[in-house]
Amino acid sequence: MHRVKIGVLGAGRGRSMMNYCKQASHAELVAVCDNNPVFLDRVKRELDDSSIAYYSSFDEFLSQDMDAVVLANFANEHAPFAVRCLRAGKHVISEVLPCQNMKEAVELVEAVESTGKIYAYAENYCYMPAPREMKRLYDAGELGEF
Repeated sequence: MHRVKIGVLGAGRGRSMMNYCKQASHAELVAVCDNNPVFLDRVKRELDDSSIAYYSSFDEFLSQDMDAVVLANFANEHAPFAVRCLRAGKHVISEVLPCQNMKEAVELVEAVESTGKIYAYAENYCYMPAPREMKRLYDAGELGEF
């Protein structure tokens, strides 16, 4: 089975995806990038895996042989970084809302269309306790009709 080679941008919030890749049989963490040396050094020590490349430069990170990039960087930077990843031939998953304005949205859509690469939006707040409780209340008929 082909293991998807994953790179993670953001050594802080990207930790959950790094942990997932270390456990999944179909994914392989191959690179981590963060411009904060404290975060990058901490992850490097904790993962203790010489097969993973660590980068402080995003341009160098993009040259890594990987299939997809998980964007776990600052939320207001996802669209520009996603466009760069797509144009570099990488699939992309954003872990938060990617676009700050219509210009970024158009650029992101055009990058997906022109590259043929997959862009996935993986907002995860729907799995946090408050939204799950609201769904439970809705399913139980306790919120009325919508």
